[in-house]
Amino acid sequence: MAEGDPMSLLDECAARFDFVVREHHAATVSPSQVWAALPGLLADPPRLFGGAAVPNRQRAGIAGFDELLSTARWVLLRRDANEVVLGAAGRFWTPFMDWQQLSAEEFTTFSRPRRATIAVSLAVLSYGRGQQLLTFEARVRSTDAIAFRWADWYWQSIRASARLVVRDLLRDVHRAAETVPHHEGV
Repeated sequence: MAEGDPMSLLDECAARFDFVVREHHAATVSPSQVWAALPGLLADPPRLFGGAAVPNRQRAGIAGFDELLSTARWVLLRRDANEVVLGAAGRFWTPFMDWQQLSAEEFTTFSRPRRATIAVSLAVLSYGRGQQLLTFEARVRSTDAIAFRWADWYWQSIRASARLVVRDLLRDVHRAAETVPHHEGV
């Protein structure tokens, strides 16, 4: 980010991180169509998937990224007209994930040993004439060295499939947003 560029909401919520996955998708939909197509994202508690996702475990005993996204105890961290940021904390690199209950205020200071935080952002940004860039980014921060080693092992195991999951998610968001009527000036 160049000097003087405004920080994204994700930068404000999760400036420090150990692991990241980021994908983009160009779409011809408005931000209002995107947010209208994702009512679960702004629900309490927030949901990234409308229903229960079928887990995609690449290896026995390792939860896929889609399972992580669909089972986390998400809390809404920040929101504006172009970006929504959710956060969760726990131990998600084991076959039975252990999600912690936390509030948005507790997210940035969460430090329970052998755990990690994950912040995800869905942003809709102007991308040329009549197009938007849908961006999904997930950032993981380990709470200690032991958690880092386990999270690193997990991240290396699921990184490639995580990118595919995120690409599918962005395509699904685009398709869903296309079904929402567009209103001029929104």
